[in-house]
Order: sequence, then structure tokens, then C-alpha cells
Amino acid sequence: MTARRALSLSLSALAFALPLSIAGANAALAAATACLLAALAGPDRAAASKALAAAARTPAFLALAACAAWALVSCAAGLDPAQSLKLWPRDLHKLWAFLAIASALALVEEPVLGAPLGVGLGLHAAVGVWQWVRAWATGGELRAHGFLHPVSYGEVLALGLIGAAAWLSRAPASASARRRRAAAGLLALVAAALVAAQTRAAILALLPAFAAACVLEPRWRRHALAALLLIGGAFAVWEASLPRGGRTLRTLFSRDAETSSHRSRFVLWGVALDAARERPLTGVGPGGYKDAFRRHHPGKLDGQDTWGSAHNLYLHQLAERGVPGLLLLLACLGAFALGALRAARERRDAWGLWAVAATAAFLVMNLTEVAWQTEQVATFFILVWLVGAGDRSAPEIL
Repeated sequence: MTARRALSLSLSALAFALPLSIAGANAALAAATACLLAALAGPDRAAASKALAAAARTPAFLALAACAAWALVSCAAGLDPAQSLKLWPRDLHKLWAFLAIASALALVEEPVLGAPLGVGLGLHAAVGVWQWVRAWATGGELRAHGFLHPVSYGEVLALGLIGAAAWLSRAPASASARRRRAAAGLLALVAAALVAAQTRAAILALLPAFAAACVLEPRWRRHALAALLLIGGAFAVWEASLPRGGRTLRTLFSRDAETSSHRSRFVLWGVALDAARERPLTGVGPGGYKDAFRRHHPGKLDGQDTWGSAHNLYLHQLAERGVPGLLLLLACLGAFALGALRAARERRDAWGLWAVAATAAFLVMNLTEVAWQTEQVATFFILVWLVGAGDRSAPEIL
């Protein structure tokens, strides 16, 4: 088997594993890395070197590298340098994933990504729906989570749902009716699982994704009002009738932190700002938010003695990495956004639409969560962006 063939299989395995398991995704990334090393040592040495160099020169990768470098500075100057250094590999993971995926895509002419990704996403969505139905029947907690934390599960589902909708919007003329039905079925299944997961930030992030799609697809604008009314009606029903175990929107920003059954973002955000005021240059260090919480909020919040997340990526990075860290994060995400917009103007395929809509959703879902710091969600986003916004001809999604 040639290195390129093995690399293609590794990309397919990665696409299948990403919606399901970070361990499986890391195994596929390791396999892709081994294939790249083999290519560098074999007949494809020149092409592999060129692909790696091109990936390393992209603005998004350079911004990622700058974020990782500053994170190391924040680790050294943080409240607990030893503990912070244990978390630094998360930054390196993004660099690894970006380089491996970008280089592999440059070497493999027609990678098979859409079908395995759709199968993996559909399987995970089906598990979540089954969990919700079982909980409804037995009186358990009504929140699907698949094999992940419910928040991460919802974020993965939201990104996948955007992809299914993008393909249906820009399905190639050659697509059979069977493939269109499969995409529609996947969209419905993932939507049901997303509702069952009750991840509010991920659901709300679909609004900017739809808005971005409307900008790129003029025919969608005719349905914008109807879509907004449908979404508004669905949320009204949610608020009024969500049964036991439900997570309503009105509790998301509850100011009554001590008595609310849900997390009070206001207190968590306030702690992040207090920590940033105390250490504006380097922050408290990666992972230091937990110690900062104990210092700035003695006592329990929502029944817990401490919290490890500010539940807002931007404030969390400000607290842990200081003002320079926040600015580097914004530059990094800005590079992703600009790259997606540039690609969307140059190409009219489903992957391009998926990349720009997913970027819009990703920026918003991080307002109340820290999806960028979750390896599985971040790697999934990077894969979608690289295929949809990279300088190459993308394969069909399905």
C-alpha cells in the first residue's frame, strides 16, 4: 500500500471518528502523521515537504502557533506553573491537527470524507435520541449526551447539522434522490439529538450560521422570516413546556446564582474579569481559573465549591492568558473567519458553505462555552474549515 493510499484511509477514519470519540480521532491523526513521515522518507518527499511548508505558512496556523507560544509564557507566570504546563499540550494538539490534516488534504486528491463523517455523526445522534427516549420512559434525566459531555455533544451535533444543511443547499446536480433522502434523514436525526442534548449555546449558534448562509445563498433570504418565526415558536414552546431535567433559556443568565438550578454566567464572568484585573499581562495561567474562582468567589456556586471554566471562551482566555492572550485568540479566530469568507466568495460547493456557516456558529457558541478548548470540537471545526476554506478542490460531502 502506498503512503498516499494509507493517508487517504487515515483521513476517512478521522472523518468517521471525529463525531464519536477524541481517542479514535487521535488514533486516526497518529496514523495520518505516520503516513506523512513515510511520504517524507519516500518517493513523495518533495510533495510532502511542499504540503507541510504550505500548511505552516497559512495565517491560521501562524496565529495558532502564536497562541501556543504565549500560552507557554502564561504557564510560566501563572498561579501554578506545573499544573498549567500539564494543559499546554492542548495548544499543541491544535497545531498537530492543523498540520496533519492540511498536509494530508494537499497530498490526497480525492479523500473520502463525507460518507464516513455522515455515518459517524448519524450513529452518535442515534445514540443520543435513544438515551432521551429511554430516559423519558424510565423517568431519568432528559438530556442526551452520547459518549461525550452533553455540552460537547451538542456542539458536535450543531456543526454536523450545519454540514447536512449545506449539502442539501448545494447538492451537486448528479446527486441521486437516494443521497438527498439520506442527507435529509441525517439532518432530521441530528436535529432531534441536538434538541435532546439541550445544549442551548449550540442551538442558538444555529442563528448566525443561518444568517451567514443567507448572505451566501440569496434564495435562502426569501425564507428568513419564516425560519425566524419557526425558531422563535420552537423556543417559546421550549420555555413553556420543557419537562423535568429541562434546561430553559430563562435560567441560562439567572442572576440568582445561589438558588438557580443552573449555572450563573454572570458570577463566572465576573470572576474572570477580576482575575484579569489582578494579572492583566499574563493571566493566571492555563487551568488557573479554578484557583482564581476560589480566590474571588469564596463559597459555593450552584452547589459547587469551585469552577474550572468561565463559560465564555473570550473571558476565560482573558483570565488565564491576559490581554495579549485574548488578542491572539481573536487574531486566530479572525484568521479562520476571514479565510472562510474568502473561500466562500471563490467557490460554490457545500464544503465552502459549511466552513463559513460553521465559523459563524463557532464564534457565537463560545460566548457561553469554551468549545475551542475541547479537543474534539476544535478538531472537528478545524477539519471542516480546512476542507471548506483551504486552497484545494474539496470532495463532495455525501
